[in-house]
Amino acid sequence: MDSLTIRLRYWEIVYHLVCREGMRVVHFSKTGREVWLEDDRLEQDQLIRFVQRDFDWSNELRSDIKNTYEKGKQVRKQLKLRSANVVNLILSQFTPVDSYEELLDRPLPLTSGGKNHQRTILLDANHLQEKFFPLATEWKLNEMPAFLPLEQVDDEEGVIRTLRFSVQKASEEQVEKDRNLFLYGKPILTNIFLGIIIAIFLFVEMNGSSTSSETLIRFGAKFNPFILEGEWWRFFSAMFLHIGIFHLLMNSLALFYLGGAVERIYGSARFFFIYFLAGFVGSVASFAFNEHVSAGASGAIFGCFGALLFFGVKHPRLFFRTMGMNVIVILLINLVFGLTVPMVDNGAHMGGLVGGFLASAIVSLPKHKLGLQQVVFFFVAVAGVLGLLQYGYSQEETGQSYNVYFQLGYELIENDKEEEAREYFEKIITSSEQIDIEEDIVTNSYFLLGYTQHHVEEYDMAEQSYLTTIERDPEFSDAYYNLTLVYIQKDQFEDAYQYLQKAIELQPDHEKYMELEQELRNYID
Repeated sequence: MDSLTIRLRYWEIVYHLVCREGMRVVHFSKTGREVWLEDDRLEQDQLIRFVQRDFDWSNELRSDIKNTYEKGKQVRKQLKLRSANVVNLILSQFTPVDSYEELLDRPLPLTSGGKNHQRTILLDANHLQEKFFPLATEWKLNEMPAFLPLEQVDDEEGVIRTLRFSVQKASEEQVEKDRNLFLYGKPILTNIFLGIIIAIFLFVEMNGSSTSSETLIRFGAKFNPFILEGEWWRFFSAMFLHIGIFHLLMNSLALFYLGGAVERIYGSARFFFIYFLAGFVGSVASFAFNEHVSAGASGAIFGCFGALLFFGVKHPRLFFRTMGMNVIVILLINLVFGLTVPMVDNGAHMGGLVGGFLASAIVSLPKHKLGLQQVVFFFVAVAGVLGLLQYGYSQEETGQSYNVYFQLGYELIENDKEEEAREYFEKIITSSEQIDIEEDIVTNSYFLLGYTQHHVEEYDMAEQSYLTTIERDPEFSDAYYNLTLVYIQKDQFEDAYQYLQKAIELQPDHEKYMELEQELRNYID
């Protein structure tokens, strides 16, 4: 068998492994006589280095095995394969003249632990069918390579060129197919959502403050008591609000990169479904597990993480070869950050992550067949959302909600909306008899309720609220001072002076108290 015939057999085997069995080309040598293939058909990863070469001496074979060992480590690292065996397959017409058999078909561990082995197999070109059959069985090939009868081949060079062209074309098509998985759609909705989020943020800032609980709730932030009263639309409106410029910038960057990647992979229609279902599930989870006022696109953004993880489940090798580890590391950092920082809404994050994964499983990837899996995941998602809603709506208000009521009332007073603030303080005071609310919150609610009553000249009611404040906290100096002002309005100057003295005792250097004392003394004298 001459060298041209051996080349033909070499390319027939390469053609069969790539074009018929679906193995991937990792690397071609410049001479075309060495190729690295990845066999990803089975669960266990395998790299095949196939070379056409003769060896005169066993030390040449030993050197080749050593070089393949080093190259194998590089290829594994390049492909991010954690556990891949390497098969060093050599097609040769002449074997070394000295002893070499102990070098063949022997595992060389790339790492400890029983995986990532390398072994060398020498294919005798003169007995190719006999030598290759055990490999075809071991690799679970669909069939043996079709070796052309030599008497039927008139132009071996032409056949070799055809086979090589077919292999290169198949390799390029596989690369293009993988590439197209990431370029199915364009980030149209991602940019639209970004524009909406930024526009809403600016509108909120123009009509209040994005860091104000009162403003956020007014524009649709998630607030459990209002949802319990029927304002279910807050599950969706909260997705487009952000608390402060830093929150906006962080979520906008995350949405730009993650949302853009998901929309390119899934397409705009699927992305729309994933984004809103993830955001909704995140809001519902926040409703079930977090009583704080919350807002932001974090649930939907974590849903994008879930969508990328679902892609990783469907295409694990491609996922880890491209963005996989980066996605997982960033996700873990965000989850750990959420668990260590008290104010982070972990319910929204975890709910969005799971919601995004389920939404992706429901719509599946483009050009993938739909089946029973979509139906199962749909019912899992419905059951999960209904369970969270049932849990959330079955909960009773706790003191945490009333802390928010107090904050709302306080901010309304700062914005000169005393009448609106009053109902929150009355609600806190009324509910404190049945619910365990922080003592300081209740005491300050009496004081601020008195302030709102004082503002509308309900002096008797304000007097009672201030007296209750003092009874609960005898060292509340501002309550004594405000009570002094009430008594002045009621022309009870002796009482006014008496309570002002108590305020001065508590804060003797308070300039405002001292000025009022001088005015009262002059008036009484």
